[in-house]
Amino acid sequence: MRKKVLYGIVGCGEIAVQTAKAISACEKSDIGIVQDINEDMARDLADKYGVPYCLTLDEVLKEKLIDVVYIATPHYLHAPAAIDAAGHKKHVLVEKPISTTLRDADRMIEAAKEAGVALSVAFPSRYLERTKMIKQIVDDGAIGRLVGIDFGQYTYKPESYWSGGWTGRIKTDWRTSREKSGGGVFLMNLVHTIDLLRYLTGLEVTSIAANWDTFDTEADVEDFLTATMRYDNGAIGAVRTSTLVEGKAPPETIEGDRLLGLNGQIFIALETVYVFFRKPYRDYNSGTWHRIPTADPWGGREGMITDFSKAVLAGRQPAITALDGRRSLEVCLAAYRSGQTGSVVTLPLLD
Repeated sequence: MRKKVLYGIVGCGEIAVQTAKAISACEKSDIGIVQDINEDMARDLADKYGVPYCLTLDEVLKEKLIDVVYIATPHYLHAPAAIDAAGHKKHVLVEKPISTTLRDADRMIEAAKEAGVALSVAFPSRYLERTKMIKQIVDDGAIGRLVGIDFGQYTYKPESYWSGGWTGRIKTDWRTSREKSGGGVFLMNLVHTIDLLRYLTGLEVTSIAANWDTFDTEADVEDFLTATMRYDNGAIGAVRTSTLVEGKAPPETIEGDRLLGLNGQIFIALETVYVFFRKPYRDYNSGTWHRIPTADPWGGREGMITDFSKAVLAGRQPAITALDGRRSLEVCLAAYRSGQTGSVVTLPLLD
């Protein structure tokens, strides 16, 4: 029986660098080969981990020892690569979003099902220690019935981001194209939070009313979006996000996401979680805020890789399924449709 899962990395940009580090750190995982159409990037990552590199996906898929294809390409290339990998009986871990359209997501899900392979989406925030803590509080009913969810992110993306990402590792223009990226800040960044909130609360969005625009970015994706939404338990949600906010917020200001319940609330800041309970809960007193420092909010990839590798070795589905990826994508696409039509959009989407 194989003791390690061998990964083929497809796409060697900045996010792949983070995932490669996680794969190499996990006891049950290893990197077998890396691929990119940019030979310099492929060689760079290959040299770092002492593995071979290639320039085409076909070369990765021909490697019989490769168990998993990890896809970190531009968003519009996720579906064809995943379908091809599944056709070669390779398990697939794809970066978020799962794809740019629901049709492509469904094609990916069907291909994996037919091939009998696992298909998962990279949502590492689920594997943070603070995520486990928050979910336990919610599952215990400590804040009561959820009635409000407020989330968002104000950040600033300089002009260089749109052609080179945060690190400038690879020069490309796909982020500026709605057709290639699927969307702007809501899909590129907030899709992580959408999935995390689904996981923490167990709630699904049933309708959304959004406004979005591109105010000051040389791209055809949004750089500002606000929306309100309704969840299947009747709770009301609000989101606000932009990539235009240079300076973000004053130093003394605490920004974060908030879960509001009838018996308390949870405020999730960057490196701290604040909780307030109307009734005593475990070691927490009622009627006062409690501050809980947390670890790196950008981690979780080692946990994600570990879970996926264990799932492959055990022949089971990973904790994060392709359906999770599809549902988070659907919320984003519904918001875009609402902004385009000026109407409330209900979910699930019919097409």
